[in-house]
Amino acid sequence: MRLPSKLPRAAVRRASRSSDDAAGSAGRAARPRRRVRPSLGAGWRRAALLAGLALAAVLAPVALAGGFATGQPVRGGIKNPSRGGYFQTTQIWANNSTWGTRQSNLGSGGAAIYGCRSHAGGLPCLDADNLKGGPAFSFITTGATGGTITVANASAAPFTTNGHGVATGLNANYLQGKQASEFQLASQAAANANELGGQPASSYVTTGALLFADVAAGPVIASTRGATSVGESGETYTVVFGTTNVSKCSYTASPQGAALGSGQLGVAASATDVSAVVVSAPAGFTGGFDLQVVC
Repeated sequence: MRLPSKLPRAAVRRASRSSDDAAGSAGRAARPRRRVRPSLGAGWRRAALLAGLALAAVLAPVALAGGFATGQPVRGGIKNPSRGGYFQTTQIWANNSTWGTRQSNLGSGGAAIYGCRSHAGGLPCLDADNLKGGPAFSFITTGATGGTITVANASAAPFTTNGHGVATGLNANYLQGKQASEFQLASQAAANANELGGQPASSYVTTGALLFADVAAGPVIASTRGATSVGESGETYTVVFGTTNVSKCSYTASPQGAALGSGQLGVAASATDVSAVVVSAPAGFTGGFDLQVVC
């Protein structure tokens, strides 16, 4: 059968499309199929970013602390560790005849400062213990004050000790809570040393002391031990023994010369003066008498 020399254009286009479709099908069958991943939306991407930042914030302190864990070197000029603190005692041991450690400041500041948070009755902030019997501390300064001990309670003891030896050079202003000026020096007389019970020493006599007065006619004191004056009023004579209290003593009065023809001498303490003794004579008495006072 003879084919026509020319085909209609529509038929040619259909034939070409069918050929291309067949070739494309063959090519897709030869290539492996690509996996399509589902894409996250903007909300999911934001949530993932925030979660990552939160995790980094939590792990950062752990990483920093781990950098200063036990056994790590101490770095100068900064806080060690940068956060928190060591959970074990940091020890520095030496074996020499000079010093184990030395801290010195070439500037105008101090050399070391120690702080702690120990409660009452707990460990001290600073403990120096000499295990070989030598001194435990020594403070030296070129200034006028060696140092200060400050306590919150001004009535608290600045320090305590079990030693009873003499602290050479220690100048204490208080003793048993009393100012030094409140104590009497052994070589200093008391302000009222001459008084007893408000009375001067001259107002008293030694127990068993003997006072006497030799009163001659006149009357006058011829000789005496303690008497200072004599007065007369009629047949009554008053002998005064200075400021000595003779009111509780015993008295004896006897006439001088011949015995009295009548009557006798009476003697008693003065009713108005504790330092005086009154002698009463009989009428017509003109002689002297001897007065003895025993206390």
